[in-house]
Amino acid sequence: MRDLIRPLFRPLLRRLGRDDRGAFGVLVGMLFGTGVLLGMAALTIDVGSLYQERAELQNGADAGSIAVAKSCVTGTSCTSGTAATYANLNAKDGASAVTLVCGHDVKGGLPGCPGSSGTRVDCPAAPASGTNYVDVHTATRTSGGSSLLPPAFARALTGNAGYAGTTVLACARALWGPAVKSSQSIAMTLSLCAWNQATGGTPPAFGKTVRIFVRDAPSAPTCAGLSAPGEFGWLVDSGGCSASIDLTKTGIIAGSDPGKNISKPCQDALTSYLASGTPIFIPIFDTTSGTGSGATYHLVGLAAFVLTGYANMNPLKDVIPAPFSKSDCPSGGTTPSCIFGRFTQALVPVTTTVGTGTYFGAATIKLAG
Repeated sequence: MRDLIRPLFRPLLRRLGRDDRGAFGVLVGMLFGTGVLLGMAALTIDVGSLYQERAELQNGADAGSIAVAKSCVTGTSCTSGTAATYANLNAKDGASAVTLVCGHDVKGGLPGCPGSSGTRVDCPAAPASGTNYVDVHTATRTSGGSSLLPPAFARALTGNAGYAGTTVLACARALWGPAVKSSQSIAMTLSLCAWNQATGGTPPAFGKTVRIFVRDAPSAPTCAGLSAPGEFGWLVDSGGCSASIDLTKTGIIAGSDPGKNISKPCQDALTSYLASGTPIFIPIFDTTSGTGSGATYHLVGLAAFVLTGYANMNPLKDVIPAPFSKSDCPSGGTTPSCIFGRFTQALVPVTTTVGTGTYFGAATIKLAG
């Protein structure tokens, strides 16, 4: 009988020996009981939330510092309030705190910054004295107004019931100053003397409509030699009436392009600038040498200029804005070329090099910490 029953039950006994159903539930229960899964959840979710918050605050600080720097460059004063706007726009919940906006601006619109703590969430030590910069400090603020980023799982861990959350911090610095590089400067140059006369020198007075002689004129005796002999104030055109300028090199020399008539690309460029009101980036020179096609200009900076008219720019027809008249740029004699407009402040696009020389109104901004 035993021999008959054993073959019938042997498969069942073998299955029971191999069956591990229910073991996973036991394992999960053990892990929950010891807090391992909660610890893993706290590590992945809560720490991930901290990293996400840090990234949002840093992006907000970056955008805010650039916005404030731009207001310092192009406005009458620095607008610190724009930092909060951009910080909130970079927060997923639309809320963040800007705890401090400080720095140095030649206009005196920013409070000084405290010493750096040297931590990763703080900006570095202040740059060299006289450098224009702004630091924007951001911190956690929830949509409910709390300054703590609440945890999802960390509070459930043993001994962590009182943990309310963490305040995450970030800081960004933007520098600005004279633009020293540009591939989009117009292939025309103006003298430092003419710029000083039009703006009052340093610090410059921007916004007044002025007449500028591109080359010598009897009515401007204090600016003799505004252009090299035989010149009409034009630089070598690198394409589209533009000149590539790099003032970081020592002894900057830009070649000249003599001629009685303006090239077709420069005619088109002046007509376009006049119609759009877009600032022109004009190189400023202090000395000249040579004559004709061998003449050169020593460039010292870039000015931003809004063109409102021109005269004796053959073959272009004169456009002379009020309150000026033809007598302000007469024909005959040396037949001076003139442009009319106002010097302004503007950002040179696509450049990250901030200079330390004379500021002529063309500026650049870059993040620096």
